[in-house]
Amino acid sequence: MKIVVIDNNSHISIRPDSAMLRNNDTFYLPTFSNDIVCDYGYVVRITRLAKCVAQKFASRCYDSVTAGVTFIARDIMKQAVGATLPTDEAYCFDHSTAIGTEWFTPEQLTGESSLSLHIGEKEDVTTHANLLEVIDRNISVVSNKLTLKTGDLVFIASNIANEVKATDSVIVTLNNSSVLDFQIK
Repeated sequence: MKIVVIDNNSHISIRPDSAMLRNNDTFYLPTFSNDIVCDYGYVVRITRLAKCVAQKFASRCYDSVTAGVTFIARDIMKQAVGATLPTDEAYCFDHSTAIGTEWFTPEQLTGESSLSLHIGEKEDVTTHANLLEVIDRNISVVSNKLTLKTGDLVFIASNIANEVKATDSVIVTLNNSSVLDFQIK
């Protein structure tokens, strides 16, 4: 199982399964970075082999959607980019990707879907008039670049960097249902 993250610019990165933060466990800020930010988005569970899938057939490749949060060591990212080195160590570290605990079927997400992130007192809200179209487009883009297998997760990131600090709490809601609620230490 792998976690494939795609952002609005169709940039794809892959996180190992050890990057998954499960069951609303506490996220511990890594000691190797002083500048951690997070991004949030939709997470789609792949249910069948998907390679070069056209957008109109992408809905056949997944059965459920939740929300997620991914953490990025921004200072490590800047250093790697400045030195023209790979940036994997900035976001592939252990427990750097939190996955929601409640999953929704595509039928439950028809119409307008809203995703909100609360960090401490800050709130960030994303609304999609047609979320399933966004998901299908991104599944098609990813499957045309690499093969998706049963059990893989596709994380569609919002590309909004939110600063985090120790003592923050992170709450993510999808269609007014809390799918993530964990602490940062």
